[in-house]
Amino acid sequence: MQRHNIVYSRIAVALLFFFCGLVFASWASRIPIFKDQFHLNEAQLGGILFMLPLGSFIALPFAGWAVDHFGSRIMATVAAVLYVVALYSLAWCNTIILLSAGLFIFGFIGDTLNIAMNTQGLDVQQAYNQPILSSFHGLWSLGALTGALIGGWTLKQQFSTQGHFLLVLVPVVMTAIAMFFFLLPDHARKEDGKKLLAMPDRSLWIIGVICFCCTICEGGMADWSALYYQEVLDDPSKVSTHAFTAYVFTMAIGRFSGDRLIRIFRYKRMLILDGILIATGMMLALVSTIPFMVIIGFSLVGFGVSTVIPISYTMAGKSSSMKASAALAAVSTIGFTGFMIGPPIIGFIAHETSLRVALCLVILLGLCVLMLAKKAIRPNV
Repeated sequence: MQRHNIVYSRIAVALLFFFCGLVFASWASRIPIFKDQFHLNEAQLGGILFMLPLGSFIALPFAGWAVDHFGSRIMATVAAVLYVVALYSLAWCNTIILLSAGLFIFGFIGDTLNIAMNTQGLDVQQAYNQPILSSFHGLWSLGALTGALIGGWTLKQQFSTQGHFLLVLVPVVMTAIAMFFFLLPDHARKEDGKKLLAMPDRSLWIIGVICFCCTICEGGMADWSALYYQEVLDDPSKVSTHAFTAYVFTMAIGRFSGDRLIRIFRYKRMLILDGILIATGMMLALVSTIPFMVIIGFSLVGFGVSTVIPISYTMAGKSSSMKASAALAAVSTIGFTGFMIGPPIIGFIAHETSLRVALCLVILLGLCVLMLAKKAIRPNV
């Protein structure tokens, strides 16, 4: 394949990741509006919001099959268009039942897009013959930041939800259709003899558990870091997102620099380093009562989790027993449960003990990543 064609393919996949983050953050920025529109309390809102990860979870087996059957090129394009259309349809939901169903569909399509665009990302990475997947995930984070900023601007300008989502719909649909012609052909990856439907082997199970550990950390940080920082400040009336912002910022920096670091340290040592950073960063945040030190600790955790998922997806794509799309779906299925059960588990432990004790779970999970990395990846990789 000619070099300039690969570059165009890389740009096309990068835009898919960027717009995926943009679409998701566009929805997230409007959650308070939906809460007020339907007069929901926190418990009711939580129940409705659960439909989105449920749809994502249910989609994973289908996504692996669809990407293999129709090709990642077609599925990435179709899913990108349907994803933003599903976003726009949420603006027209006028009952709780419709909103719940819409969020389930939104999550279902979103994870189909996730598997398709990561499969494309692995194909482009294979063509480059060097690590580049982490930068794609960094562009998802950049897209999410852009979506949040656009959401804030539309709220300030008093855009309706329909107007806001239409503003996102048009460029995403046009770009997704245009990028189809630059994505890699559907059969660029040679996977003769590999199975689509099979029980994950030992290596894939270990990689999935690594993802599971990481997603619990990510979910816990997203849901509980701001509350913990409030406790450190010892001022119930003062709400600050400084610690969480530091975590998100270093996670984005880690993803953009991750490919270069992986080339230096290789996959195994980088994953071991990630585990060390997660564990030591959380330990620093929990043993210190100085707000600045807590922020530094959360920053280390953000850098630690940044490359775990990209490395895990790369290792899954190298499976010797399953096709890449199926291996990605299998690993994602195992890992995604961490997003679903992690925050509630931390909340339960915090209720029975304290939030500081509950967040010790993140330290243990960081150590698990460190130990499992030694078993999941060959020494020379």
